[in-house]
Amino acid sequence: MRRARPMMLPWRKPHYWAWKRVYYALNATILEALAMQHPPFNNSTFSAPRKTALVAASLLAATLLFSGCAAKKDHVDPPAPLKEFAASVSTQDVWSYGMGSADRNAQLSLTPWVGRSAAGSVLVATDARGQVVAFDPRNGEQRWRTELGFAVAGGVGGGSGGGDKVIVTGLRGEVAALDLSNGTLLWKADIGSVVNAPAAVGPQSVALRTADGRLVVLNSSNGERLWSDARPVPPLSLQGTSQPILMQDAVLAGFDNGDFTAYELSSGRRLFTVNVALPSGRNDVERMVDVDSTPLFDRGVIYALAYQGRLVAIDAATAQVIWATKMSGFSNLSLDAQAIYLTDANSHLLAIDRRTGRTLWSQDALHARNVSAPLVLNG
Repeated sequence: MRRARPMMLPWRKPHYWAWKRVYYALNATILEALAMQHPPFNNSTFSAPRKTALVAASLLAATLLFSGCAAKKDHVDPPAPLKEFAASVSTQDVWSYGMGSADRNAQLSLTPWVGRSAAGSVLVATDARGQVVAFDPRNGEQRWRTELGFAVAGGVGGGSGGGDKVIVTGLRGEVAALDLSNGTLLWKADIGSVVNAPAAVGPQSVALRTADGRLVVLNSSNGERLWSDARPVPPLSLQGTSQPILMQDAVLAGFDNGDFTAYELSSGRRLFTVNVALPSGRNDVERMVDVDSTPLFDRGVIYALAYQGRLVAIDAATAQVIWATKMSGFSNLSLDAQAIYLTDANSHLLAIDRRTGRTLWSQDALHARNVSAPLVLNG
């Protein structure tokens, strides 16, 4: 089936899907501002005048972004043509479940969570309207179903490998904790801003990255706020945020200004900050350096990626950069013992040597086709 031609943009050879994220980010800013006109709206780093200014700036930027498109020649990189090939791996659908549809303009990424509960392996998924369903991942048998009563923005967050609860976040800053065994609402909190990525859930803490530039840590037992830290928000950024990473005594988070920061989990004290990307360029578009890719931690090394920036490897013990390589991306990373795998902003798939940062191989057969993040199987 022939793919519809992408919308024309005035810039020469842009990263088309990155531009779409900018457009949806403008829409999301407006929608969030409108949603926040209705109480409750508290504990936000934005005052009402600041939010109004953001809406006005978003409307102006959206107008500038798309005005004059028809008068200019189309310089969008065309998607690579799809070629027939002989499949080397066979797949089979095991089961499926329809979670309903959502507004395409919302550009949501409602990632399911897979882990273990007292009853065994469980997959928990949500839709944009607030329906949360738990399944047996082996056969799709439904374990429980809960209606939250609010619009969902950030997907499902759970503990690494298991735990007793999952966290779902809403468009107006709602945070809901559900019992993993039966879907019962354990507690509900309001953090005042939308969370576009799943929460990181630990035994005592829940960490969330908000769209207004904050890292918020809540008590996992009751939802009470333990601490928060606000970072500068650029005038323009991509839609979405990265998921924080909870460790035993620390929490790791990337921000829209290109910073990657490690915090002391108990107090919120900043342990170290690494600039994954430094803004450069003559306008706000060229200066976007979001760390929207969720960082990875493995064998004492942290890996972080920024849009229009770098892929860096950081020694967690010393906070020193082991290596850095120029890279641009916003999808999550994957790894095995030898390499890091990523999809860059052009939808090229790359394998990067974990020790040196050298590119082992790259694949551009799906150029400009909005390729998802890679996943390593049996790695």
